[in-house]
Amino acid sequence: MSRRRERTGETVISVTSAQPGRSEDLDSRIVRYAWMMSIRIACFVLAVLTPSPWRWLFVVGAIALPYFAVVLANARRSSTQPAADPFLAPTRPAVGDRPTVVVRPDPDPPADTRSDTEK
Repeated sequence: MSRRRERTGETVISVTSAQPGRSEDLDSRIVRYAWMMSIRIACFVLAVLTPSPWRWLFVVGAIALPYFAVVLANARRSSTQPAADPFLAPTRPAVGDRPTVVVRPDPDPPADTRSDTEK
């Protein structure tokens, strides 16, 4: 029979303080890139449909958006989520330090409130 050893001074990490997984990070980067590329497609369509002064704005947007889309998609989230406080197990009192609970009987018992017909 093996006894479980208690480790004193060891920090316990809570599951809620774990950072998001790589798959979640990859999914969010893919979504950001897809949104930027859909805006680029809209810029191409609007460049064809709008008159000359606005057309050049949409052309510049369609040309510049791929650069920003790649930079934003490859940028990792630099802000980390705040970690939860580590769980600290409550200390157990020693055998001699445990409080003694004394239960004394009530000197004045409650009066019988039942009517004579219920007795």
